Amino acid sequence: MSDLPRKREYSKVREAALEYITDRKEEPAVSTISSKNQISLPARLLREMGLAAGDRLAISREGNRLVLRPRPRNWVEYYGGSLRGLYGQTKADVDAYLEELREDSDREEMIEEAWTGRKPPAQP
Repeated sequence: MSDLPRKREYSKVREAALEYITDRKEEPAVSTISSKNQISLPARLLREMGLAAGDRLAISREGNRLVLRPRPRNWVEYYGGSLRGLYGQTKADVDAYLEELREDSDREEMIEEAWTGRKPPAQP
């Protein structure tokens, strides 16, 4: 027989307990700042937000509050498709936009400035 633990069957009691815990009235969570300026976040809140150990949080100050916002685990999946339609709705629109950019007389100057961080010398 294997030494691996067996998968337990789903229990109605566990389901009821979970519902009881998550349906209770929202009480403010309390945490203490350690001597190393660390805080522990309540497991219930982390589960509700889908956070786990190792996840990164962005912390900002809004008035007298510290606001914690989860950072995406995968930036590509998070932002994927977010610019759809920015340069046009169809392939023809996008191609027309790119052609317009390529024909811009200031294009070379803008590229040079972007790469070097300074404007190129004026050409006669």
